[in-house]
Amino acid sequence: MKIYQISEILKKLDNCIINNLPFSHIRFGDGGIKFIHAVLFNDVEQLKIITKKEGIPYSKIDEIFEMWGYVSRRADFIDCPEVYFDGQFWPRMKGESKYMNQKTSDKMVMWKTLYRSAEFDNENYCNPESNYLMLLRDVFKKNLFDIMKNRKLCIITARPEVKEVLIEKGYDVDVIKIVGHYQDQYTNSFGEVIIKIYEMAKNYDLFMISAGELGRIYSGYIKEHGGRCVDIGFVTEFFLGEELHPRLKMFMKRSEDNPLELELTEKGKLFQKFI
Repeated sequence: MKIYQISEILKKLDNCIINNLPFSHIRFGDGGIKFIHAVLFNDVEQLKIITKKEGIPYSKIDEIFEMWGYVSRRADFIDCPEVYFDGQFWPRMKGESKYMNQKTSDKMVMWKTLYRSAEFDNENYCNPESNYLMLLRDVFKKNLFDIMKNRKLCIITARPEVKEVLIEKGYDVDVIKIVGHYQDQYTNSFGEVIIKIYEMAKNYDLFMISAGELGRIYSGYIKEHGGRCVDIGFVTEFFLGEELHPRLKMFMKRSEDNPLELELTEKGKLFQKFI
């Protein structure tokens, strides 16, 4: 199996923008793995935790699960956790000397079985940390910010204040605001966002999605309606000045030249050729 490098993903994204072709980049991460596992193994307690946080009605679980499969099969890239286990990327940690929860690790190890059962019939795999890796400076010919320059952008996020941060840096950005965690996103935002995507997908060069588990569906529908998107996840919080997750701090740090970008630490540089 091949896990595409960040430079390959960014090159295809840039080409799709230039040629007005649809594109989607979808990341499930460990949260997605937990959701898939909980659905397939009827883990009611885990499903209650996830649906409450993500604002998914319990009655809509099967529908969301089916939609995940649909958008994944059509995505240009979907992530997989294999990078954490093949020795070619830094390990998935909770922090320095703090390893991943064993239950989570066990679920991630069986990702191929879970993806197959969920009908994620797509082998264009990328790194689960690709949202952060795209921000690295001096690793690729172009990073995400180079691609964003002089393009019309839209972010789907519960943190609309990120617009001002990016405008200050000279980017042309609009925001589609959603509610945050524990605020019933499906009921209060989902339908409205889907309508806006239908109406506006082709109005922007690039969408950036920061919308949790329902965000995977937004990404799929953007591509379906002719647009392009990357799943940036908690990168929005990073743009707003919040610290990197402890699992990343050993390997990446905020750039001194541009606080919105990242650079590799000495430990991170050991894995540079695999990124």
